[in-house]
Amino acid sequence: MFSAWWQQMKRSWADYPLRQGLVWAGKYRVEQPLGMGSYGQVYRCTDLKTGDAVLMKRGKPTKRNIGRQMLKHESGLMRSLRHPQIPEWKDEAVHRGETALVMEFVEGHNLEHSIMELGCTYTEREALLIVSQVLRPLKYMHEAGYVHRDVRTPNIIQRGESLWLIDFGLACRIGEEQPDEWRREGLDGERAEGPAGFENSWGTAKHRMRRPEPASDLYGLGHVFLFLMYAGYVPNEGQEERSWEEELDLQPAVKSFVSGLLESKWDSAAECQSVVTSLL
Repeated sequence: MFSAWWQQMKRSWADYPLRQGLVWAGKYRVEQPLGMGSYGQVYRCTDLKTGDAVLMKRGKPTKRNIGRQMLKHESGLMRSLRHPQIPEWKDEAVHRGETALVMEFVEGHNLEHSIMELGCTYTEREALLIVSQVLRPLKYMHEAGYVHRDVRTPNIIQRGESLWLIDFGLACRIGEEQPDEWRREGLDGERAEGPAGFENSWGTAKHRMRRPEPASDLYGLGHVFLFLMYAGYVPNEGQEERSWEEELDLQPAVKSFVSGLLESKWDSAAECQSVVTSLL
């Protein structure tokens, strides 16, 4: 028992965030840790040459070689993407033998924070406009041969009037299977926690979102729409839980569109985009 506790302590210590003020590779000063995922740590840093804020991602030390592999995979993928709603790849910076991915820092709130912390609610039209905006980078990715595989409210950031798609740690080429070693370690996203209120159904939804095909991103986008609409939903006292089709007051055409997203009716973001345009 003590041995297990000691090993956990060592892992926690090894993965302790970088200290504020540390200069990585002589170029990037760490300002603030932003979060820790299954294989990486994310920091807001300052580019000492330009003074700009950048986002830096390093592999968790305890993930060792697998963490390095996943970071290299994400970096290579992001380096090939160029879209105004996707953070720009900037650098692979080596510090004491460890490589970190550096990208554009997107200032703003993600949609989950806007709902859960700021109390934002959305009309049907506003939710459709968000879906329409997110479809643009997804269309670009799909046409370039990639799938995001993690389209959720925490990975959509609003900056002013623009929406950005972030976190490409699970992205891959269409049809690409993840290495068995990543799956055994739970680094393929299958063990990721779901949004508040969706615990019971999250397992099935998550598994569907992880398939390396464009329809997975559209499925995730369908859940984003529902999450936005439920932000303003107040059930009647004592009312039994019903399906979203019964609980949400949506136009028939919109209800049909959302069902299509969840049932893999379309194979590409381009097809969905034309439908959303007609709805708006």
